[in-house]
Amino acid sequence: MITIILVIFRTDPLKLNKIIKKINENYKIIIVDNSSNYNFSKINISHKTSIIRSENVGNGAAINKALKKCETRFAMYMDIDIDIDNNFLVRFIDTLKKIQEFGILVPNHGNFKITDSVFEFYKGEASVMLYDIENLKKINFFDENFFLYYEEMDLLHRCKINNIKCYLIPYLIIKHHRASSIENEGNDLKCLRIWHYMWSMFYFYKKNFGYISALKKTSKFLIKDLIVLLISIFFFDFKKMKLRFFRLYGLISSILGLKSFLRP
Repeated sequence: MITIILVIFRTDPLKLNKIIKKINENYKIIIVDNSSNYNFSKINISHKTSIIRSENVGNGAAINKALKKCETRFAMYMDIDIDIDNNFLVRFIDTLKKIQEFGILVPNHGNFKITDSVFEFYKGEASVMLYDIENLKKINFFDENFFLYYEEMDLLHRCKINNIKCYLIPYLIIKHHRASSIENEGNDLKCLRIWHYMWSMFYFYKKNFGYISALKKTSKFLIKDLIVLLISIFFFDFKKMKLRFFRLYGLISSILGLKSFLRP
């Protein structure tokens, strides 16, 4: 009925095994390996699991690869950094059966009051998404210009303006441990993440609301980061200096219309 999609990049084997253990062996799984040569010898993979080896194309583009390989109408993307209950998938599929027409269903990341009602046209965080693939084909899946961050917000926004309904399911709770799936993540990867966060923020607003609107939305970050950078230079705080430099570097690159080029 559904295919589970996982995207990995140098992922800690303990984390990958933990999430796979939560998935019943009856489900098909597609794992997209963005590190291209991940060692699966320590991973408990079922016979229903397919692996797509890929260069590091980013999260949204990797999900697109899996969606195009799905043989089921429905697919669920699950971030490696999440915690779910053992009965989460069963309850989610029960909800799927009750909602007749949708593009994406998103569980509660802990930010919403638990109720039995569902909320239409959700547009927030989405580290778990259940897709109706046929509906997402109408908007050509994820925008692959995003490498990291904002790709799900863009997808949800495009669903809304194309009248494809997206629902938040408040009674399905997950916990998301953001950016914890990469084994031994160092300061260089943190710098890369914040570069992409700032690049993607401006690109998202420019694409969907116009260049001037994007400038207005991000100008406060530009000014603040510049001030903090200058202060950190004055006090020789090299760690803070580097982080603020990469925030500015990502934002200015996006303002100048440069593609998302920075890679690990």
